[in-house]
Amino acid sequence: MMRMRVMRALLLIIFGAIILSCTAPKPPAGKTLIEFWDFPRLPAIKKWQEELIAQYNIDHPDVFVRLTRLSWAKGSERLDIAAFSGRPPDVAGGVFKVKYVESGLLAPLDSYLDEPVSKDAKGTFRDDIYPGDLRNVQWRGKTYAFPWYREGFVLLLNRDLFEERKVPLPKDGKWTWDEFIDVMHKMTFDRDGDGKIDVYGVGFNTGKEKWEAYPFLFAEGMKILSDDGRKCIIDSPETRRGIERLLQMEYREKISLPGAGGIQDDTTWTMFTGPGRQLAATSQGLWAMQSVKDQNRQRKEKIASGELSDDAPPPLRVAVALFPQMPGQPQRMASYGVGSLMVFKRPTDPKRTEAAARFARYMTLEMGQAINKEAGLFPVRKAYSDLYKDDPDYSIIAPYTLDSITPPIHPAWSQLDQVIGEQLQLILLGKTDVDTGVKRMQRRCQIVLDDYWASADAEHGS
Repeated sequence: MMRMRVMRALLLIIFGAIILSCTAPKPPAGKTLIEFWDFPRLPAIKKWQEELIAQYNIDHPDVFVRLTRLSWAKGSERLDIAAFSGRPPDVAGGVFKVKYVESGLLAPLDSYLDEPVSKDAKGTFRDDIYPGDLRNVQWRGKTYAFPWYREGFVLLLNRDLFEERKVPLPKDGKWTWDEFIDVMHKMTFDRDGDGKIDVYGVGFNTGKEKWEAYPFLFAEGMKILSDDGRKCIIDSPETRRGIERLLQMEYREKISLPGAGGIQDDTTWTMFTGPGRQLAATSQGLWAMQSVKDQNRQRKEKIASGELSDDAPPPLRVAVALFPQMPGQPQRMASYGVGSLMVFKRPTDPKRTEAAARFARYMTLEMGQAINKEAGLFPVRKAYSDLYKDDPDYSIIAPYTLDSITPPIHPAWSQLDQVIGEQLQLILLGKTDVDTGVKRMQRRCQIVLDDYWASADAEHGS
């Protein structure tokens, strides 16, 4: 553990030196620069962001917002390096990271939430945010990011494959475990008669920051941390049952895409959306529903422009379903968490921190709620609760999103996630058995927690 920390520290120093060697960006004369870093967005959201920023710069002549796009592959690492080397952006999009708070890098934002929604409104922004969404951006009783949208995991179903096999979709998007297994058997088949399976029922991924398999585990009641965040409680019958469900799908029932312990997420997505259409169902975040619509739109445009022939693969028609309800358990939903905008502190330039906070709140809570429909994501403000009232797919999901199970809000979560993901992969690849893998998860996660809390308690005088 100590050796790993030393190596990480050295890497941060090296990359930090590179960053610090670059000339600091300068704002236009007389303006306060707001550096905004964000991850890739779907085309409609990307366009909205860029237009909003352009208009914001016009409406606020004293500031200049500059947008930088991070990549999904290295963006999180780039943000870490910039933050810990003393050169963070002013505002960053993504899932709230407690480790930035513990390092004193983020500005507390509660005062901005306690302001009225409008001049005529009695309520504050805080009053209009769902409590669960607000908890996802808080640490030690303070708020350190503006919540923007709520994610969730669903099973996307290929309507054409279900019709091809004459299998009805689950009523109201719900099924028991036994019903799910029965349907997935019918959706796993040899299409060309060569004796080999061409289409599998379901596909999912595992690994660090890959939560596609977790909904099956949470459906059995798996918990990772105690309420105070000091104890790992993953060694439980519920965790074992959940993992056994994954093994059952791949090895006993043979209805899931083989190699779930090692396949990449782009492989699963391609098998679901690609020309072969080799998956009847796939575990994905809500973003995928809108992504399919964008893919179909681009296909239509390319055919019209002659880039694709008329006999290109047909549009992908999808339906949405919840994960199967396990025996004796309530219906549960899992989620990546809440998308947000974090504001980094500028201790020597409070005016810049204030300007950044005002912009971040404007983009998320003042202007950024209705646009969530273009991304297929749920708003965090109660005033927008009817955003999907006329959408049958989202009506299935909506009742479960507010209580969805999200990654623990904990400074050591990244390390814990890596431990759990690695052991789950080893189990699914047959490299270790369930009991051994779960005990390793428990033991190694507790070491991470003990190490963190020993340092944190010493720092806070506990």
